[in-house]
Amino acid sequence: MKTFYINRSANTSADTLLAIGWAALLQTVCKELGRPDKQILLQSQQGSYEITITRALTEEQLISDKKIPFLDPLISAKQDERQAKKGRTLEDGFNYEKQREKQKEMVAQRRSFVDPRLRSPDAFWLQDPKLIQLREDGPRLDYPHYQAINMMKVPDTFNAIVLRWQGLSAQQQWLSISLLFRLFSQPENDVEAAISDWERLAKEQEIERKATVTAVQVINPTTGKGSNTPKSDHLNSGGLDSFWLLELLKFKGFMLGAMPYVLRGSKDRKTYVIQPAQITLGALTRMMEDFRAICWSSTAIKLDIVAALRLAQVLVKGRLNELRNGQGLAEWEKRPIISIARGFDVAFYKDMGSAHATMNVSTINIPSWFPQLRTLTQVEAADELLQEHLRIIRRIEGYQGKEGNDELELLRVYRDFLSGHDLYPFWTFASSYGSYLFRQREHEKTVKRWLPQLTKKGLDILVMHHQNKGDLSPITQNRGFQHIASAIREATVRAQRRYTQENDNRYEVRYGLGQELIRKARYRNDFTNALNEFLFLYNAETARQEEKVARKLQKRLTTDDYRKNHLRSPVTTTDIDQLNMLLDTYPTELIAKMLISYGYARLETISSAELNDDNDTETETPADDEQ
Repeated sequence: MKTFYINRSANTSADTLLAIGWAALLQTVCKELGRPDKQILLQSQQGSYEITITRALTEEQLISDKKIPFLDPLISAKQDERQAKKGRTLEDGFNYEKQREKQKEMVAQRRSFVDPRLRSPDAFWLQDPKLIQLREDGPRLDYPHYQAINMMKVPDTFNAIVLRWQGLSAQQQWLSISLLFRLFSQPENDVEAAISDWERLAKEQEIERKATVTAVQVINPTTGKGSNTPKSDHLNSGGLDSFWLLELLKFKGFMLGAMPYVLRGSKDRKTYVIQPAQITLGALTRMMEDFRAICWSSTAIKLDIVAALRLAQVLVKGRLNELRNGQGLAEWEKRPIISIARGFDVAFYKDMGSAHATMNVSTINIPSWFPQLRTLTQVEAADELLQEHLRIIRRIEGYQGKEGNDELELLRVYRDFLSGHDLYPFWTFASSYGSYLFRQREHEKTVKRWLPQLTKKGLDILVMHHQNKGDLSPITQNRGFQHIASAIREATVRAQRRYTQENDNRYEVRYGLGQELIRKARYRNDFTNALNEFLFLYNAETARQEEKVARKLQKRLTTDDYRKNHLRSPVTTTDIDQLNMLLDTYPTELIAKMLISYGYARLETISSAELNDDNDTETETPADDEQ
């Protein structure tokens, strides 16, 4: 047998955790049998996950005298007391108090670094010796997972499952593995038959026969206490039950394929579970380790966005390293990154005081901006674009780091853009963000704290690769569109920079221009009237400054004169005619939002110095501990 099937019976992240857990157990089994397999492949198929091993395995081969620990129990003072009442002593496992102290020490030491680059999540990519040593001295990588188990008050259930597995003899463990082997060998998983097999096995081996345990929400987000009867003839405050061996596998999958967070500024929680499309277990495990290192906790909506961008960054960085080192790409890596991992299943848990309750389950997709990343140039461009968007999203915050209505709306629109693989919501975000940063810069005296602009290069990459609803490149390549976008830039962000940094107030700063054009964008006549009014004022102001310089130089101005005297170029009637041709072809609202987006974008790329400056305004925070 080379292929195994995990049915999507729950249609939630629980199915993914089960698939990853079974793949991890298969990897351990192959290693114990003296046939290690580093290429166990997980593939998402219609209605199930397929797990493929390199060499065929039969049930008859599943014999060994070696026990498989698989998971460590959670050890804490409370658990010691409870286990002592049952006559047990927990010696080997995850020492929660000790690991929590290591986490606190690591966070404190990171904050003490003088170099702001080392306090940033992006410091992970630097491979600085101080950070490497910090991670080596820090807590175990699965600390956030045990923290979630503890905070969501399910260590009793978790330990009961782990200790039950560890309490089996080597023979009983391998018989249980044979049972799971039969279950997942069939395209349709017959869980009821597996439960019956367990009950017979337990009777023969004279061990605990009860086959089911409570399905806890930390790994089964849509289950929990409540009324769970097929017929509503009575109320039941208990939770749903599940086969205990499946819950064991889910907890293992949780350790490898999930990342739980405490949301910044609250005790609410979110858990992100990877959605593998086609990836080896080893690559998935390494990818999630890197992801946990660079994706720190934030607020609810922002964390969704940052998680998706950070996962894409991990995939892109991995490909970048392979190409730079001349390793080449594995066959499954040559496809678009969205064909490796689609994104995350997200569960939001509300803190209710005495417990956490599942309030929402959703998905967040990784960007589909990069259909092919086979050359070093393509991968480097993708990496730059991800840095640009992360830089912008992380800086969207209101007074004292809090998110008001404007910030929340911007983040919601951007999240919709990621979730839908649709570029249209992005233009809503980009045009609104332009006006937002313009207002912020008006009140911010320190230029280093100015919000970053989107870049024209980044916008062009999105247009080039994102063609779900048609090719938009004829818009951006239109000369009239380019010249009018440049006029908007000159009258807003460029005029503002002239006034605040260059002591040049020749041109009026057109505050509110972007907002006015967006308001008029629904109807063509309203939009063109508003745009023409702006262009009339723009050209008149431009002409006045041209006249002053021409009188001073006493000659007709040349292109070189425009450059040396920092003069603006006028918008011509030809430019307006070309834009009107676009309005004949495309929706007015689309043209308006793209025009504003490009108008507020910067022409220069982001420098490394600017990226370093951003570390001083870092808004993400690593998860400390219970608050």
